Amino acid sequence: MSEDRTLLRRRSRTNLEDDTNSTVDSFPVAAVKSKHYGTITIILCSLLSLVLFAYLYAQIAGDLRAHVFANGATSQRDWAPSLDQYLHPEDHIYRKPTTQQYTWHISSSFRAPDGVRKKVYLVNGVFLGPTIETRPGDRLIINVVNHLEEGTALHWHGLHMRGTNEMDGAVGITQCPIAPGGNFTYRFEIDENQHGTFWWHAHDQTERADGLYGGLVVHKPVGESNANENRFSYDEERLLLIGDWYHRPAYEVMAWYMRAGSFGNEPVPDSLLVNGLGAYNCSDYGIATAFKCALTPASLYPALIVDKSKVYRFRVVNVGSLAGFALSISDASMTAVTLDGAHEIEGRSAQTVGFLHPGERVDILVSWPHVIVPESRSELHVELEEGSFRYPNPALTLLHSFPVFDQNTSHVQDRRPGVPTEVPTITFFSLATANASADSTFTLPEADQTILLYAKTKKLAKLHNYPYGFFNQTSWRPQWTPHLPLLALPRSVWDANQLVPFVPSSSNRPAVVDIVINNIDDGSHPFHLHGYDAYILSNCADGSYWGSYNPFTDSARPCGDYNLERPVLRDTVVVPRRGYVVLRFLADNPGIWMLHCHLLWHQAAGMAMAVHVGVRGDAEMSISSGWDSNRSRDLFDSCSR
Repeated sequence: MSEDRTLLRRRSRTNLEDDTNSTVDSFPVAAVKSKHYGTITIILCSLLSLVLFAYLYAQIAGDLRAHVFANGATSQRDWAPSLDQYLHPEDHIYRKPTTQQYTWHISSSFRAPDGVRKKVYLVNGVFLGPTIETRPGDRLIINVVNHLEEGTALHWHGLHMRGTNEMDGAVGITQCPIAPGGNFTYRFEIDENQHGTFWWHAHDQTERADGLYGGLVVHKPVGESNANENRFSYDEERLLLIGDWYHRPAYEVMAWYMRAGSFGNEPVPDSLLVNGLGAYNCSDYGIATAFKCALTPASLYPALIVDKSKVYRFRVVNVGSLAGFALSISDASMTAVTLDGAHEIEGRSAQTVGFLHPGERVDILVSWPHVIVPESRSELHVELEEGSFRYPNPALTLLHSFPVFDQNTSHVQDRRPGVPTEVPTITFFSLATANASADSTFTLPEADQTILLYAKTKKLAKLHNYPYGFFNQTSWRPQWTPHLPLLALPRSVWDANQLVPFVPSSSNRPAVVDIVINNIDDGSHPFHLHGYDAYILSNCADGSYWGSYNPFTDSARPCGDYNLERPVLRDTVVVPRRGYVVLRFLADNPGIWMLHCHLLWHQAAGMAMAVHVGVRGDAEMSISSGWDSNRSRDLFDSCSR
């Protein structure tokens, strides 16, 4: 019976969407010669359509309620669409490494995840994409079959892909797009030193904005040296994939941005999804709209189902294209414990945690410390960061709230002994100023090499005043002639769109590298470095410097000394407007690794580059020149289609 309820919760929205959408735009208005009679006709038809819509909607909702209650549902909790995405660490933390094989058929079709119908991407016919759960040492083999009319590729965000650079999924850097009708098999092993919260997503064009993404969680095994997954005491794990959502196709949104008339203002989203579901208020569009929108009553809002006597570990990923967000659950305490994988931070119990920007991840312990009234209702609040937007979008609501239902009604007696239930000590915990945990260690010496970068969106007359993204004086585009990824080409044939500093490093003595990223824009940029985690030695938000720190010439650091005590380790870092960051990492992972803004519109507009790590003498050679025939064949076969 419980399985039936869960299935009903997941299907209820889809059934309602399909049936409701079929009633939209079903009353053409007859043209009449008389303006007077024409106006009356329009009014009557409009009223009739509203009455019929309300009647059909009531019938649908009534049938749905009757159906679910006939199957044992007794309250809204039993039949609201479910946001829950359960994780299963018990299936992975006790077993030995193994090989996991998948075949993913990528296609597209119309869905209405928040009530508004649009074309989205499907994996094996399902929206949202699947979540992979694994452990260090596992080998993943994922055959991706492209049924789309455009190319595609998948990136495994946060995984180091050690020894398999060509499987990183960065089109133009490590692979060609998977051609329409073609397939490509990703083969890689989870690094023994990596575990935590990751995700996968499309890394070609703007497909991520239309839903081509999913979760990827690496569970740390128990019983191994320094393995301490029970360091944080909790009962269950859940995954929250949260991101802004556009009702127009991403290629249309990008076309609106890449024109002089946008003035470089990033397109503001329309809605928000949590684990592939939302609840859009159709009235925000007003009367005139081209979208088919099914109004979601409060009784059908997607919901979380929890047991408030338990402590949960929510693994949260910002899968969006533009906006940061803050997260809270009314009447709950939230403590952030790790960032970007499993990098521990010194968290404090708070009412709200934020802001989390596109590409970033945070693990949060959630508990209910107060005496709980049985059947009490709380809400999950996701508040979009207003500073992410340059202009107002009347169709967008900044605060999105979803019900959180309690499946346990006897909490005072049932709270598990020994589980921490701290009362929030602060209102807001800022992820931007978090420090690494107290027992963390930082041992990297001074840098052998420093890479100095300036990031800027420029609107140049020679480029028709379109808002192209730049690192230094280079706006990135995939290599066109020859049309191959950089790792398959010697540096001598790379074109002028490739900014790729070379880092000489060896396995005997890996180089230590500093990257100084100056942001001279009026908005922040979350930058993601493939293949590595980097320590954040400085994150300067003092806008008076216009993001102009040059360690080669400046006698003083605008924001003071580097943090060499407890710097946070991350793979995605937000550089504040007119500020800068200093990153330091050990270059022990050979390959060509992309570095780009994770705001999708900036990345697609060229705010990207790469870092080439290799032994001396590799700078002018193609990485693939040293591969065996099988490895080379996989790469070049995909590019020949």
